[in-house]
Amino acid sequence: MTDLAEQPMTTLLAQLAYSPLYIITVILALGGLIFLKSEKGCIMFVFRIWALGHIITYLLAIYSYLTNPN
Repeated sequence: MTDLAEQPMTTLLAQLAYSPLYIITVILALGGLIFLKSEKGCIMFVFRIWALGHIITYLLAIYSYLTNPN
C-alpha cells in the first residue's frame, strides 16, 4: 500500500470527486446556501465561507478527475 505523502496532490484531489461523504457535504453546503440565503448574522457568514470553500474544492476535484491521466 502506498503512502499518502507519496501520491501527487492532483490524484488525492481527484479522489474527492467520487467520495460519497464529500458529495453529501457538498449537497448540504449547496442546500444551506439556497435555503438559508435570507438569513443574516456572523454564524451565517462563517457558514457561507465554509460552504463556498467546499463547493470550490469539489469543482477543483472534478477538474482534477477529468484531466488526470491515470
